[in-house]
Amino acid sequence: MLSLRKLFFDPEPPTEEQLARGRRCLIAEGAAAGVLYSIGTGNFLTGYLGQMGASVSFCALMAMIPQAGCVLQFFSPLLFERLHHRKLAIWALCVVFRFSLSLTFLLPARMGPGAEATALVLYTLAFLAAGAVTPGLQHMTLGLAPPDARGRFFALKDIVANCVNSGCTLVLGRLLDAQIDAGRAETGYAMVGAICLGLAALDAGLLAATRENPVDFVSRMRLADVMTPVRDKNFRPMLLYSVLGGLAGGFSAPFLVVYQMRVLGLSHTFLTTVGVVSAAAGMLGSWCWGRCADRTNWRRVIRLTALGSQTCTLGWALVSPGLAPLAAPVLLVVTAACAGGAANASANLQYVCSPPSGKTAYIGVTAALASLGACGSAAVATALQPLLEAALGPASIRVMFLLAAAGGLTNLFLNGRNLPRVR
Repeated sequence: MLSLRKLFFDPEPPTEEQLARGRRCLIAEGAAAGVLYSIGTGNFLTGYLGQMGASVSFCALMAMIPQAGCVLQFFSPLLFERLHHRKLAIWALCVVFRFSLSLTFLLPARMGPGAEATALVLYTLAFLAAGAVTPGLQHMTLGLAPPDARGRFFALKDIVANCVNSGCTLVLGRLLDAQIDAGRAETGYAMVGAICLGLAALDAGLLAATRENPVDFVSRMRLADVMTPVRDKNFRPMLLYSVLGGLAGGFSAPFLVVYQMRVLGLSHTFLTTVGVVSAAAGMLGSWCWGRCADRTNWRRVIRLTALGSQTCTLGWALVSPGLAPLAAPVLLVVTAACAGGAANASANLQYVCSPPSGKTAYIGVTAALASLGACGSAAVATALQPLLEAALGPASIRVMFLLAAAGGLTNLFLNGRNLPRVR
């Protein structure tokens, strides 16, 4: 009991050496978590669902669940804002998330007609836990980042995660394609699930070893207080930009991977090989965007990266199967180069613009409202796509990319200029 108390509720303030060690653990933990997330939300999951016989609409439904789980970020501040020591709650929710996601690849294949339903239940449980834990984990990470070098820290974290993620997914993609070509698809996906279980255990150990920086400000937050960020005039531009961005992105996000594999005919090996180049671009992008933010401000970063990402979304609407081997790598690489900078810019803008007390509420409500917007538009797109497919065939998905790009660019030009200039 004493060791567990020391591990999760250490009464002594952390030393600088302990904080530095905690940062290293978080960097390693982020790399393991990144591989799990890539496997659980990308082409591996889509291929697995296809092997089970799932339809395009069911694949899109599964792709909506990560966004739907973020709705719990409305309520997780009610827990986290009451705690000085948050690591135990964060660790427990992360364990549920990682292991449920891993089991998605192992249990359903043995259950015949119930495979899709079991996958849906496990996947939903995983991302409900992910939604609940995200504000707390993000706040803990931001609290450990060195105040005078946030951009450099997050760039290093992204670089390590991208290196590990690209290497692991490349090897897994090749192994999985070899199993599929040999007629052993079920064995291949079971292998992926076993590897995910190992990564989940490693992730749990690294997160437990991270020395958190306890929160100075706590409050007995009530349910009504959750909407404080909406009433905060200083924070509202950031909130509005995030929500409208999620609303636009929801039209295309659920269809991207299934579009790449079923319409454009790209294989696991192709996607994971391009992923290596994309990871290199992501590492370079994270480093450059982090240094750009340290020299200028996060608003400039978020506007430039959003412009690049929305242009790529528009590009997917114009790609044909014949051009896909040439165009897809360009779109994936540019998107990866922008993604890390956009995520770090958004996180740091939210952190700096929110008051010292209630930061998890601000982070959580922003993500939850953005996810609600994304889920709403994704639900509309999922219902609309089968109707369009009857008339347009595979081109029906291209309509979703056009809608997403138009909405994202409009949001950028109208609301992006109102974001605060902060480092």
